[in-house]
Amino acid sequence: MNSPGKPGEIRQVKHMSHSSRETLERCAKSWFLKYMAKAPQRPALWSAGGTAVHEVTEWYDLMALNGKADIATSALGGTWETLFGHQLAKIREKEPNENAWRKSAGDSVAAWNALGPELVQAYIDWRERSPWEIWTTPDGEPAIELDVGGMLPGCPVEIKGYVDRIFHDPMFDRLVILDLKSGKRAPKSGDQFGAYGALVAQKYGVTAHLGVPFMNRKGTVGRAYELAEYTPAAVGAVFGAAWKKVQAGSFPATGFPGECFICDVQAACAAQNGPLAHIYDPASPGHPSNDPP
Repeated sequence: MNSPGKPGEIRQVKHMSHSSRETLERCAKSWFLKYMAKAPQRPALWSAGGTAVHEVTEWYDLMALNGKADIATSALGGTWETLFGHQLAKIREKEPNENAWRKSAGDSVAAWNALGPELVQAYIDWRERSPWEIWTTPDGEPAIELDVGGMLPGCPVEIKGYVDRIFHDPMFDRLVILDLKSGKRAPKSGDQFGAYGALVAQKYGVTAHLGVPFMNRKGTVGRAYELAEYTPAAVGAVFGAAWKKVQAGSFPATGFPGECFICDVQAACAAQNGPLAHIYDPASPGHPSNDPP
C-alpha cells in the first residue's frame, strides 16, 4: 500500500508493472489516483490474507530446498499466525476500524485464520505430488518470489515484476511460470504470465513455455497458457503503448460501475462523489489545482 500524497500533489511515475498496466486499462482514473495522486488506499482483508498465503508458501519452499520440509510442515500453524498477524498489523495501522476494510461475503479475521492454513496446506500437498522442480536461475538463485524486473524493447521505463515461482518440468524439459491465486477467480488471460515470461527471457536469456495459476482453493493448477506469442518485443510494445497513455495526461473514469466496489481509491474519485475527491482528484471543483491564481 502506498503512502498518501499531500493535497494537490501529483507525483511522477518512473516504472510500470503488470498490475499497474491492468489498472490503467480498466480505469485510468483509478490508476491516476493510486499511482500519481497517491490517494489513500482502503485496506482489504482478502489482500492481507492472500499476502500471508504467499509468504507462508514462500517460507515452506525455501525450507524444503534446504531439506527442512518436515520442520516447516510441523511449524505451519505458528508461522501462519505470525505472518498473517504482521499483515493485519499493517492494515490496522492504515485503518484501525475493521468495519471500514474491504471484505468479501463471509470474510472475517477468524475465517481467514481457519482458511489460510488450509490454502497453504493445499499448495504443500500439490508440491509433494508434483514432478515439477523449482528452477534455479543462471545466477544460482532459486525462482521463488523472483525479481524479474527490467527493460523491454519498445517501452522507455522499467517494468517491475516478481514471479511467485518458476518451475522446471522434467518430463517435457520446459519452464513453467506459476502464480498463486488465493481468491476464487482464475485469470481471464495469459497476459500476466506473458509479461513475466518476456522479462525472464530478457533478463536470463531463457524461454518460459507455459504460465499457470495455482488455485489454492481447489488445490491444483488451473488453465495453462502458452507463452510463445509473448516475446520481449511484443510485450514491450504493449507496455510502451500504455506509457504513451500516461504521458498524454488524460485519466478519465473508465471503469465499469459494477466494478467500482473493488477499487481501493474510490473515496478519492470525483466520479464516485468520494469524500476525499476534493483533495486528490483534479476533476473535483474543490481540488487545489482548481483554485484561482
